[in-house]
Amino acid sequence: MSTSNPEARNRPSIVPRASSLLSAAVLAALSLTAMAPAHADSDEVAALRQQVQELTRRLDALAAQQARASVVPVAATPAPAPAAAPAGNSPTFMAGPVKLTLGGFVELMVVNRSRNEAADWASNYNTSIPFPQSPNYNLSEFHLTERQSRFSALAQGPGDDPNVAAEAYLEGDFGAAPSNGNNNESTSFAPRVRHFYADYWRKDSGWYLLFGQTWSLLTQNKAGITPRQEQIPLTVDGQYVPGFNWSRAPQIRFVKTFSDAAAFGISIENPAMLLTSATTAPAAFLTAHNYSPFFNTQGAGSAFAGVVTTDSTPDVIAKLAFDPGWGHYEVFAMDRTFRDRNANIPAAPHTNNSTNAFSYGASVILPVVPKVFEFQASVLAGDGIGRYGSAQLPDATLKPDGSIAAIKGYDVLVGMNWKPDPDWTFYLYGGREHADKTDFNVVDPVTTATYGFGYGSPLFNDSGCLIESSAAACSGNTSSITQETLGGWWKFYQGTLGNMQVGVQLTHVTRDVYTGVLTGTPNTTTTPSTNINLGLISFRYYPYQK
Repeated sequence: MSTSNPEARNRPSIVPRASSLLSAAVLAALSLTAMAPAHADSDEVAALRQQVQELTRRLDALAAQQARASVVPVAATPAPAPAAAPAGNSPTFMAGPVKLTLGGFVELMVVNRSRNEAADWASNYNTSIPFPQSPNYNLSEFHLTERQSRFSALAQGPGDDPNVAAEAYLEGDFGAAPSNGNNNESTSFAPRVRHFYADYWRKDSGWYLLFGQTWSLLTQNKAGITPRQEQIPLTVDGQYVPGFNWSRAPQIRFVKTFSDAAAFGISIENPAMLLTSATTAPAAFLTAHNYSPFFNTQGAGSAFAGVVTTDSTPDVIAKLAFDPGWGHYEVFAMDRTFRDRNANIPAAPHTNNSTNAFSYGASVILPVVPKVFEFQASVLAGDGIGRYGSAQLPDATLKPDGSIAAIKGYDVLVGMNWKPDPDWTFYLYGGREHADKTDFNVVDPVTTATYGFGYGSPLFNDSGCLIESSAAACSGNTSSITQETLGGWWKFYQGTLGNMQVGVQLTHVTRDVYTGVLTGTPNTTTTPSTNINLGLISFRYYPYQK
């Protein structure tokens, strides 16, 4: 009996009396047995002993009952709040009823490019890979940067209903543009938000709703269609790999999980058309014949001039994901609508122009050796897909009348991840992004000269591409970007302070462009090409992750 109860200590004990009574009864029974005549029947002795055992059992039960009755209940004391986890052991703590989980890392990146892109921690695989025309072609680029460092916080609501879950996630970095940003593939406005969304789950029905900014539904998942479970390339480079399809865009997403093996999602995402336009026709010809080959200024008159497109509807993406037991498989489709207004030439009809762009694709992840060696592949093909590729090729161009023509193309990526040891991870990726030639010719009825419009026209002038500091033109319409990347990560520290890693990446990128005019006449052509090599090193400290 506990001695912490004062009332229990002061109450006369009943248990000792019960024990004394039991002892007396046993002694009496033994005495009777001893006094029995020597010639008593053995059966009678056995019966007497059985009666003594039954009496002993009943007295034991009575003593236990009296002992329980003697204990006075003590008022329950509220449990103390859980102590905060020691720094480095867990990033999770309670803020009232909400569980908060912190994340992120500190990075110092060493950037070394064989040609000067002036691109900091995220490479520009298209327009910034210089041709020999630019002095940057013969200048290498070396610098250190910390701007890919990031922070994150996950807030998860109280679990008072086992069938409902809600959470919010915020992640940011330091890669904002110094002036006006854009929302093309990822937000570059300051302060720069990578992810900021909330989701609401109904576990009993298998539905969840997500709204805010995060990875596009087009981005490959590791399993199912689950936020923060995307298959992101392990590269040091913040622009990842050509062929990797992604964006981080504001969206509303609905997902239905049918079982552990199948899920369907549909996402309505912020549009941002990447449009290019060029012509060889002189301004006098355009005015005389009411051609309007120029896109109106995007977002004119606003604080975001030049960075917000005039698309009339969101990008709509649907995905089916399968996890049959070995591997992860996805099929997806995307529908986009592009719009502009040809209002640049007073005599031309002032109308809105729209066109539709549809694309489709598939991806696969195969655990060849589970948790050791993994193979992945993905492909996206169709109209207007440039925005969703790491190389950022154009989505569309303009016809001579100012209406929009979507550019067909394809993106393909293959990769392998090898983890021979918990502290070591190696990766190998090969990817390509391609944009089809989408050009238009117009013949001058007076001079019979032929003028080129659109993207990739063989009439565009590339005479200056291969001559340093040449004043001649270099249209440089990219046909494809191809990359091979090899790298790895070594987790050299892991303990109560989190973990520290060093990563090394070697990359080769080739930029091919469409054939253009070399000497200013259609009779002589050139197909210039350029390339770049990258050597990147990353030192990272993850204070909240083992």
